[in-house]
Amino acid sequence: MGSKEELLKKLRSEDKEEVREAIESLVDFPEEDVVRSIVDAVVEKRSKAVLEAARATLMAMRGCEEAICREVIRFFDYPEPKLRQAAIDILSHHGNACLKIVEEKLLRNQDYNMRKFALDILANIGSEEALDLILTAVSDENPNVSLTALEYLRGFSRHREKVVKAIKDVIPSIKDMYGLTTLASTVIYGNIKDERLIDPLRQKLRDLKDPLEKHWVYKMLLFLGDRSAVGDALENAKVVGLEEDIRKDMEIFGIEE
Repeated sequence: MGSKEELLKKLRSEDKEEVREAIESLVDFPEEDVVRSIVDAVVEKRSKAVLEAARATLMAMRGCEEAICREVIRFFDYPEPKLRQAAIDILSHHGNACLKIVEEKLLRNQDYNMRKFALDILANIGSEEALDLILTAVSDENPNVSLTALEYLRGFSRHREKVVKAIKDVIPSIKDMYGLTTLASTVIYGNIKDERLIDPLRQKLRDLKDPLEKHWVYKMLLFLGDRSAVGDALENAKVVGLEEDIRKDMEIFGIEE
């Protein structure tokens, strides 16, 4: 195995197999300088084997989580998808310990792609604290970010009050088909069945003119058990050729005509 100093020296080897073995052995030295050296080695070697060893080692280390989060976030400075995915995996694994650095470096980043990476990590972490950060992104100016945040709410239905409030607040601002389908997916597949969503969705219907856009609102109303919407939902579905889809929803949701 060797001492810490010997293993750190091996990280500078030209032999990538030796580097990989050193990284695996460094799991027993959960210290900030070790973490930094492992991340440096990954960036320098650009080797799949080295990266996989680093991923496993940095996920297994205990007692230096903040240092791991702080160093691993550097992988997002490089364009390689494998590096960024490794960062997502490691940061997600260490959970709440990484929330601060994810918020500072990714969620507040001017690059909307970085903000989306932050949401991927927060959704994986799945804590209420992570949810609170996702909620701040629901109103992001970039729809790629805001709708990703909205979609991820479906994984937090156990925090019903916060999620329902966020959905109620966002309904008026949904302006296109992409937004409506994302909203419907969140409500239905997230099983967010709350009657407080009915009135804002009815108001949304009054604001819409496109029958296909209305179709998605009717689907949500039926899921929520709004029997008063059945007749209009069927009539609207006939216009867009989706009557069978609405009837199937009625059967699934236990609503009779």
